[in-house]
Amino acid sequence: MYKKRETMTRFKGILFDYGHTLVWFPRYKEIHLASARNIQRKLQALGVSVEASEIQTLVDEFAHHQGLGIDEEFREILSILAVKRYSENDLHEIIKLHWRPYLQDACTRKGAKKLLEYLKSHGCKLGVVANVWSGGMSPALQKLGLQKFFDTTVASVDVGFRKPSPEIFQLALNNLELDVERAMMVGDNPLSDIQGAHDIGLCTVRLMRGPNRTKPDIVKPDFKIKNLSTLAAIVRTYSDSLV
Repeated sequence: MYKKRETMTRFKGILFDYGHTLVWFPRYKEIHLASARNIQRKLQALGVSVEASEIQTLVDEFAHHQGLGIDEEFREILSILAVKRYSENDLHEIIKLHWRPYLQDACTRKGAKKLLEYLKSHGCKLGVVANVWSGGMSPALQKLGLQKFFDTTVASVDVGFRKPSPEIFQLALNNLELDVERAMMVGDNPLSDIQGAHDIGLCTVRLMRGPNRTKPDIVKPDFKIKNLSTLAAIVRTYSDSLV
């Protein structure tokens, strides 16, 4: 089930991906369109008529841009859509309308809370590294009762780096005061999570769940798991605090 490194170190901390790893979205395909329609209705109130599909395409494109803050990202989107007259309050409402369906649909991945309780009670340092805006992620983590477990949460939109860039992983490690060989990264995406973490020297654990589960490996992860609950046994084997 697992590939074991030739020289496996003992771990003091774990970094987790957010979407499709800690949290999943039962209506994943539908909420993208729901978000676009929320924005569409707001733009109609501002006197601008735009197809929801056009909004959705633009938002998806900008989600992969590195270095843009959330306000700047949506100003660029509104500019492309030829929305010229809007206030700062309108802008912030549009941002909230975009994220609302994701917050409403977010559910805890099975086994996540029990795993985090176990790891935290045994002294593991925990962090989240995500290609997302903290204003969209933190309320969901708080709603689901997960925020309290994490010593750091690093969101790409806030820090200007996206996975798989090494800078975002290093920032999380710095926040946790951990060397790379003492930490592991758990995620579902073979590029942003697994290759990115592998390239900086982190141990990698790929969760085979969610929409990325059928994508082929780019680099071979150190471990593959189908359920988060399985991670406890791996960490217990290779962590000083859990042996």
